[in-house]
Parts: sequence; C-alpha cells; structure tokens
Amino acid sequence: ELEYTVPAMAGAAVDALARGRPGRPFASALDAGCGTGLAGPHLRRHVSGPLVGVDLSTKMLRIAAACTRSDGCGVQGSARDQRPLYDELLALDLETMPLPDLLRGGAGFDLIVAADVLVYFGELGPLLRNFARLSAAGAPLVFSCERATADEAAAGWRLLPSGRFAHTKEYVVREAAAAGYRLIAYEEMTPRVEKGVPVRGHLFTLGLVVWEAPVQGGATKEEL
Repeated sequence: ELEYTVPAMAGAAVDALARGRPGRPFASALDAGCGTGLAGPHLRRHVSGPLVGVDLSTKMLRIAAACTRSDGCGVQGSARDQRPLYDELLALDLETMPLPDLLRGGAGFDLIVAADVLVYFGELGPLLRNFARLSAAGAPLVFSCERATADEAAAGWRLLPSGRFAHTKEYVVREAAAAGYRLIAYEEMTPRVEKGVPVRGHLFTLGLVVWEAPVQGGATKEEL
C-alpha cells in the first residue's frame, strides 16, 4: 500500500493556519496541481469564496469536476451538499498560469496549496515566483516536497529513480525567500510508502512578505 498521506497533512497545515485567524476564512484558494481533487475537501471548509483547481491533466480534472462538497474526492459526508467542490477547474501550466477570471480585479489568491506537486519540478524558482504573483499580500503557501540532504543534492535538488525530484530544506527556503516568502512552519514527514520503504518528505508553510514585480497598470504589490 502507498499509505498516501500528503492531502491530509497539507490539510492539517491549513487547519493550523485557520486556527490562527479565527472567524476569518480564506477569501479564495488555489489548489495547485489538484489532480483528482484529494486535497480539495481539506481546503473547502476554510474557504468562503472561490476554490480553484489547476492541473495539466484534463483526465484528472474531469474526475475532480464530479466531486461535490459532500461526495467524491475522498469525502463521504453525511450532509447532502451537491454544490461542486471546486468553483473552477483549469488545465494550465503552474509556472505560467495567469490569475483566473474569477479573481480578476482582485488582490490575488488568499491561500495556495500544492500537495505533492513540487516533486515534479527540479528548479523551484520560476514556480514559486509565479505563486507569489498570483497571491494577495501576506497570503500563505503550503506545499510538500520529497527530502534530500546536501550530500545527496549539491545543487539543492536531484532526480530520483522514481522520476520525481527531491529537494533540500535549505534550497527550498532560499528559493522561497528570493520569491518573497518567509518560513512559518516546517515538518519532516512520510508522503508515501513505496515497496515497503517510507519515502522521505517535508512539508512547508510559508507566508508572502513582499512581491515587487509589476502588475497591471505598472503598480507594485506593497511590502507589508
């Protein structure tokens, strides 16, 4: 068995963020690399406005589109809420995606979660910078990576035999800081078990401190 834990652990990190802002749900959220929607139910309960899922796989997006707020995507609730789990599902590249039409004219996403997505990227800089561009000032970012040591990955990341990438904590924190994020919480974890062997992983919770890239009209996002 894979003993796949990432959606629930990412959800627990969002739970912790929500406890720090009682009575203030997130106005919007991006489930980045949403796949079939396994992380969606963990996010939905903390989001008062649009929950947007993005993935390159249209096949996975079709599965996520069938999920409601009480059924599917790993949820079998007692309440019969047949509203779609996601307000919008888009087939886009996370490194280049623009702000969705649902949020046009707004400040950006109030929360971004990427559960088990960064394992498919070697260099993280372009992805993290685009997450910052898509975010409202101060918005948290939660994501998991597979874990490497500095001895194993001199560049900060390496390709594994599985075809996924592993990253060092130091590399992730450095690239995140360059994109305008500060580390809020960190946890070593086991994202899955493969062939009876626990896979080494880690979970990051970051907060957007500043992003000075130009936005429409030549304005900039201001420093907190």
